[in-house]
Amino acid sequence: MRSKVAERIQNETPPEVRIFVRQYTDIVLRINQILKAKGYTQKDLAEKMNKKPSEINKWLKGSHNLTLKTLAKLEAELGEPIIFTSKEQLV
Repeated sequence: MRSKVAERIQNETPPEVRIFVRQYTDIVLRINQILKAKGYTQKDLAEKMNKKPSEINKWLKGSHNLTLKTLAKLEAELGEPIIFTSKEQLV
């Protein structure tokens, strides 16, 4: 059973914020899924992308707003799609 406080917070959260959190979570889960499948750590990914491990950590814990450009770089380095568009799903 949810607390009344939790219900109030959810009811007061704008729809776009809920959508953002859901999508960001899906993206981070997908990146972690790829990392695990390839046997990579966050440190490995940081080295491949010439980034500091702390920056990768920020991306994957949700304290950084990922841009499409960053997502494209991640896809290029990981060699796997992260976001699937409806066009890709139809093929």
